[in-house]
Amino acid sequence: MNIDLLIKMANEIGEFFSGTGDQAEAAQAVANHLKRYWDPRMRAQIVGHYQQRAAAGLSDVARGAVAQLHEASRSAPPVPPAAAPKSVSQ
Repeated sequence: MNIDLLIKMANEIGEFFSGTGDQAEAAQAVANHLKRYWDPRMRAQIVGHYQQRAAAGLSDVARGAVAQLHEASRSAPPVPPAAAPKSVSQ
């Protein structure tokens, strides 16, 4: 997906949640929204942008949310590969 569109959407979500008044609370709400509703590929792309481009274009709230996603991805245990199905001998 186009990174500019992801940035725009993250900023709009951040603007919506900014109504809470507390920036940390708003960032947490945005992070929760991205975890629930964004495809994992979209989240990976925005986190990659955060890492490579220092979150260029993201609002403060959206930047805080993506920073939380980045930290969560770094501390998550590695996912083991799926076991190959056993063949059935006849």
